Amino acid sequence: MTDPPFVLTKPGIEAGGSLVDIFARKEAERVAGGNIFWWGIGSSLGPAVCKAAQDAGGKLPVVFALNTRPSRPKEHDVSPARVFRWTKWQDWNGSIRDVPAFARVTSRGHKLKRAHYALVCYSEKPITFDLNGPAFDPSLCRTALAKRPGSSQVTALVWGDLNAADHKRGQYRIAFRATLVSPWQAKLVSYR
Repeated sequence: MTDPPFVLTKPGIEAGGSLVDIFARKEAERVAGGNIFWWGIGSSLGPAVCKAAQDAGGKLPVVFALNTRPSRPKEHDVSPARVFRWTKWQDWNGSIRDVPAFARVTSRGHKLKRAHYALVCYSEKPITFDLNGPAFDPSLCRTALAKRPGSSQVTALVWGDLNAADHKRGQYRIAFRATLVSPWQAKLVSYR
């Protein structure tokens, strides 16, 4: 693929937290973590994210895009019966480590959940909730399988030109951008 890779994530209400609350919490983490914050995602991007980041010199852009016409959130995301706070993560070599003290990654809790994931992000700029950011059209991007990211696909490694003029027709707005840094993605394996 000729366009550069980046991670696209479309944040929404999660574990009973509104987007405004989640963005504020992540900004506090970014400040406490020396510009590093962990952003929870529901599924793995696999080793492809590690390879893409390494091929890009160790850093990979991540774009947080908000839908200007969001669908109604699921009740289990708005009012979950349980919320897990993830405390341990597994690195690419299989070693188990503590989630850094500044990072707070949560998810809706259910007894079958054995793992969750987090993007490890860096930003010198404050994390903002901006529905007036630049327009973005995910259909202009492609996944590793050369397909458009699906409408229900919340987080994906994609290739595309973020500066393409055709993005102005998109129904998403780029709320903010950050950079993935090593280990890029953490597999979360223990919670309380």
